[in-house]
Amino acid sequence: MQERIKSLYVAIVDNEVVCFDTNLKDFHIQLQELAKGCRNYDYFYRAFRKFSKIEYTDNDGNSFYIQKIL
Repeated sequence: MQERIKSLYVAIVDNEVVCFDTNLKDFHIQLQELAKGCRNYDYFYRAFRKFSKIEYTDNDGNSFYIQKIL
């Protein structure tokens, strides 16, 4: 594993990884393209300070399982 990687964020839909990134800001930009009406960056920043896993449902009813791996 790369020692310089401090965190890894992944979004899973129907047992398939749909986006991932090592930077939360860049990850959020990718997630906005996939999830309609996605919450803002600050929501995810605060949520990941408390939890490592988040279940998120967008406006279309798609369920995303979002996880901070590292």
